[in-house]
Amino acid sequence: MDNQGYRTIPKALFESITFLAQALPKRSAPTWLELLFGAMLTQTGFVTDIWLAIRPRRH
Repeated sequence: MDNQGYRTIPKALFESITFLAQALPKRSAPTWLELLFGAMLTQTGFVTDIWLAIRPRRH
């Protein structure tokens, strides 16, 4: 199995998340990250499903 092309996906994902988190105000970044990772856990990506999938730390 050739997995050469998949080696850079986590690095690219990390760089994209870092760039977007830095573009947000410091107060909003943790909430945005909670929503982003919650969306990765749900199949639909709806905000209500995200709040049910994670235990939000920010209000």
